[in-house]
Amino acid sequence: MLNQLLIHLIIILFPIFIQQFFFNRKKKVESVSYQVVNGLMFGLSAILCMAMPVQMVGDFQADLRNIPIIISIIYSSGKYVPGIVALAVAMLYRIYLSGDAVFLSILISFVTVGPNFFFVKSFQNYEAVKRIIISLLLSLISAFVVIIAFFIYILTHQESLEFVSPSFLNISLLVAASFIGMGISSFLNEHIIESNLLKLELERSEKLKIVSQIAASVAHEVRNPLTVVKGFLQLLKESVDDKKKDYLKIALSELERAEYIITDYLNLAKPQADQLELIEVSSFLSSTLEIMNSYGLIQNVQMHLNCNQTDLFVWADKPKLSQVILNLIKNGVEAIPDTGEVIVNAYYRHEEIFIEIIDTGKGMSKEDLDNLGTAFFTTKETGTGLGIMVTIRIVEALNGKIAFESKPGLGTKVVIRFPSAEPVI
Repeated sequence: MLNQLLIHLIIILFPIFIQQFFFNRKKKVESVSYQVVNGLMFGLSAILCMAMPVQMVGDFQADLRNIPIIISIIYSSGKYVPGIVALAVAMLYRIYLSGDAVFLSILISFVTVGPNFFFVKSFQNYEAVKRIIISLLLSLISAFVVIIAFFIYILTHQESLEFVSPSFLNISLLVAASFIGMGISSFLNEHIIESNLLKLELERSEKLKIVSQIAASVAHEVRNPLTVVKGFLQLLKESVDDKKKDYLKIALSELERAEYIITDYLNLAKPQADQLELIEVSSFLSSTLEIMNSYGLIQNVQMHLNCNQTDLFVWADKPKLSQVILNLIKNGVEAIPDTGEVIVNAYYRHEEIFIEIIDTGKGMSKEDLDNLGTAFFTTKETGTGLGIMVTIRIVEALNGKIAFESKPGLGTKVVIRFPSAEPVI
């Protein structure tokens, strides 16, 4: 029996290794063809487990078919297709095997595996540790259902099993193999997820580095002649008639806009914090919202701050942190077409200070979220995409992390995390 369970463990892990080496790109994960192939691989794994069952007692056989099916459901990046395909393949094979207990076996599988589909959308949003714990609990539930079926079989076949005693060692080994198989599978899947995130971050950093170097060199060369042109236009403004003054005013405003964009380019190239200081988050956010309040009123947007704690402190460069918060609030206000609100929350959790900026605007699609922060991507008609790039670079330079959540029509939520600091006494 032990040898068979070890073979089952290898079978369960096989599709995960295939995933890691051949199908670990994000764009592939999104395609329906990949999801079907993924479901077929885990379905095949379940079939191989059924093809080599473990003999428990009498005619009662058990296997670990539910483990690959559960993995295909919960580790599916929020997609239903892999789990449905894997479950369908396993059930079709069980019907093909036929036998007296075919319908009971299918019913047990549906009872064991079916509830896992409720985790499809929410599972990927949990932290890694929580995902592993949930997957282990699901494996134990699956094993528990098999044990119940095992004892029902014994009670209903007492006459034929009169001289055969059920082996509780076999039951224990089955539960242990189920737990170990799910544990190893979960750790491998988490490793794949972490590796993909690191790879994407490395690619983004490399692209950003190249763009920032080019941007800095171009911005530096353009800024000097712009300054000269602006100076001469200001001199001309004093010696022309009113009509020409209007033209010069338009020209100067456009030059100022060009200077603002060039400043963004330079900030993109050099985002590091110049002077760190201890900042009390509540009063800092309160003063920042006061600056933006008039802008919000013009746009018919209400602003609210939810932070009653005065013991939240972070080490940061105050002007740069202000730039980050102001830029995100401004983006939130501009994302609201008519009327709405921007809510700023701040709180402490797990030795980190969280700052949330939530708007009730038009929101973004998943594709827009994936492209957010890439070079020159913007959802605004007149934007350059540099503002968010600079914001992300500054947050990273301040040892912080930034994440975006959004759905079309439901607004956007930006979460910034900084290491919590102790106040100086």
